[in-house]
Amino acid sequence: MAKIIEGAAIVGGQWKREVWSHNLLEEIELMKHYLSEFPIVAIDTEFPGFLRWTPKGVSDEEFYQCLQFNVNRLSILQLGLTLTDDNGKIGMTWEFNFQDFDQISNMEGVYSLDSFLKNKGFNFNKLRSCGIAPQEFSRQFKPVIRSGRIQKWITFHGLYDIAYLMKFNNIISMPTSMSMFAMIAAHLLGTVTDLKHMARYSDYLFNGNLGLKKLAKLLQINRVGTAHFAGSDSLLTASVYAKMKVIMKVEPKIHEGFLYGLPYPIQGYRPPVVIVDPSKLTDDRISTD
Repeated sequence: MAKIIEGAAIVGGQWKREVWSHNLLEEIELMKHYLSEFPIVAIDTEFPGFLRWTPKGVSDEEFYQCLQFNVNRLSILQLGLTLTDDNGKIGMTWEFNFQDFDQISNMEGVYSLDSFLKNKGFNFNKLRSCGIAPQEFSRQFKPVIRSGRIQKWITFHGLYDIAYLMKFNNIISMPTSMSMFAMIAAHLLGTVTDLKHMARYSDYLFNGNLGLKKLAKLLQINRVGTAHFAGSDSLLTASVYAKMKVIMKVEPKIHEGFLYGLPYPIQGYRPPVVIVDPSKLTDDRISTD
């Protein structure tokens, strides 16, 4: 297993694994190996923008309707996954880069992150030419999600993150209601924990009113990598989660399973995966039928 330095594992001198179309299969296999020791996954997505912007002060249902409209029509640029465990030990970060996204800056009335992300160093030409086809990623990653190896998912203000993750599970169109969204997400993913929701139970953490950057600063956690890249953001999310677990005195059952802004729980039972050595099975346990 890789040596762990300052919250990030180093494999070949890297704190994260850059994943493109040419190395998708080998990186998925490496991730499977790490999941046996690090079964908690922190997630972040980067996407091109919004076709429908959500005004402040809208109801949860109105917010979800905007999410449904946007996610149904757009694809992500990056998916960041950081593997960790219940003790706050961090294994490795993967940053998946996708080709089939939409640059929407020329669409009328669109709020777009396009120019903002370019200023942060996003290379859209490389994404187009070397990025992963979402259909191929879905084919390779679905068995990982459904294997039972992932104990739970960690997000920060992660409703969009979970929605885009659901698209990789053949959810072509987002459910029409928030309750159905939560039910399907629980069935596909198991338990989800949102740190922004979790922070609502702590006065010290300003009751969930801070963004990820300010929350990390308050907890004296230094970022590794560049903000608004999915790998760096997922690693920061995992690091913040580890620190929050130490300082908060709230029972996990109070905040686990909820996304910030979603009143319905996303919590499903995932049986532990038991690896059996076939050579140790007795003959009466083996059927040839």
